[in-house]
Amino acid sequence: MSNIKTREVVKGTIKTLDKSVIATQKTKDNIVNVKQKSETAIQSNEQNANEYATNKITNAGRRIVDNSGKIKQKGNQSVKTTKENYRKAKTKVKSIKTKLAEKRKIKNTTKGIKTSKHVAKNTQKVARESVKASQRAMKLAKESAKRTYQGVKLAVKATISTVKAIIAATKALISAIIAGGWVALIVIIVICLIGLLCGSIFGIFFSGEKSSANSMSMQDAIIECNKDFSDKLESIQNSNPHDEYVLEGNMATWKDMLLVYAVKQSNGVNEQEVITMDNAKLKVLKDIFWDMNTLTHEVKTENITFQGVNDLEMPEEKEKRVLHIKITSKTAEEMKNKYFFNAAQMKQYNELLSDDYAMLWNGIVYGIDSGEYVNWRQKGATWSNIRIGNTSSTIGNIGCLVTSIAILIEKSGTAPATINPFNPGTFVEALNKNGGFDEHGNLQYSPINKIVPDFKYIGNIGLRGKTRTEKLELITKYYNNGYYLTVEVKGATEGNQHWVAVIGIDGNNIVMVDPATNHTDMWNAYEWSKTSQFNYFKAN
Repeated sequence: MSNIKTREVVKGTIKTLDKSVIATQKTKDNIVNVKQKSETAIQSNEQNANEYATNKITNAGRRIVDNSGKIKQKGNQSVKTTKENYRKAKTKVKSIKTKLAEKRKIKNTTKGIKTSKHVAKNTQKVARESVKASQRAMKLAKESAKRTYQGVKLAVKATISTVKAIIAATKALISAIIAGGWVALIVIIVICLIGLLCGSIFGIFFSGEKSSANSMSMQDAIIECNKDFSDKLESIQNSNPHDEYVLEGNMATWKDMLLVYAVKQSNGVNEQEVITMDNAKLKVLKDIFWDMNTLTHEVKTENITFQGVNDLEMPEEKEKRVLHIKITSKTAEEMKNKYFFNAAQMKQYNELLSDDYAMLWNGIVYGIDSGEYVNWRQKGATWSNIRIGNTSSTIGNIGCLVTSIAILIEKSGTAPATINPFNPGTFVEALNKNGGFDEHGNLQYSPINKIVPDFKYIGNIGLRGKTRTEKLELITKYYNNGYYLTVEVKGATEGNQHWVAVIGIDGNNIVMVDPATNHTDMWNAYEWSKTSQFNYFKAN
């Protein structure tokens, strides 16, 4: 094609053909279609791969065995021919003997008979050797066929193992895998690897994974942006003396921020790929973050009414300085106008908003696999800044109980397919949509039963006033009866309580997953005397 002359493109008058955009558009429907058929493909994909590999190699093996059969047939034919020659030799010897006897020449006859016997003996010997050679040939043919067949069987077995290993590795790559949609992810990965989607907006769905040990993933970038936000909140509090503070408003959702980031970077024609993250791209993301989230504050002097210690005391009114911090966030819909998205960008924007990709967005923010539940913590995670209900508190602030319950749900295997990936962040978001917290951020248990039907809150057991042995006996009893327990370990006094998830009993030790620390021995990390109560749940 190098000899074809091309006409120079005049900007603004002739539209150029963007192969990557066309390739992306052509593959879009395939991605959606494969995603919709994923449940069927999940069941048959591995079987088909194994059957295909097995059939191909087994058929080849059979051809080899068939050829070995031909060797055996040749050997049989050789034996048959040798036996026929031996029969003819015996007839010939008999004929010679008859003729020599008729001549009645004793000397010559004797000599002739001796010669004939010698010939016959040699002929018989040759025949026997021929038979043995043929038999050895047959044996070798059989051994050859047997070894060939065994080799083929080993090859088939090795190939099946290889195919299974490849499938397992692929599953591990996308590991847990979005329920009902991992085949769609494999298709996207394959297309990305061959260069069709690497530079497109669909690369955003794989930006959550690091390309190398020293590289930055989208999750790293999200954590850094969240930390900047927390640092700014803390700075406002430190620089404005106050008695109390109130946080109002909500941060923009990460789905909206990443959607805007992907389309803005692409500019409608895939100018910048969004599958990797570096310092330059991080700056772009941070600019978008602060464009979509602004913080304002003011300190107001307010009269606060305090109720007395008991009902006999009259309410008292006190003057306090209240710091009001307001978060004003923008939606993706507002940002598309602020950034003046062109027609091509709007097409990408609407595509990424499709319900077909709804479950993939969580995979970016939280990772396709949220990790082992024993490592889930309320602070320092991608979900730490998610608000608890309509309060100003976050999972990082007061999310120990809900994190502990999320740990137990994951441990029990009852996490619903509708929350994927399942982790403390997605669990709280589901609770927020279903009235999971009151106005003070206290957890409501009935919505848990609604969100996770197979994991039900049963009740609460008080432990105050009991001895260490009594507390251990009660906790052990409920644990051994198959209940899942969250235990309060700091006395449950006002402003000072903490919940952990019990995952085992080891003699006199209670094994826990602590949302706040890496400790695993509950009464080694916390005083047994302050263990005040536990909740117990049942998994179906």
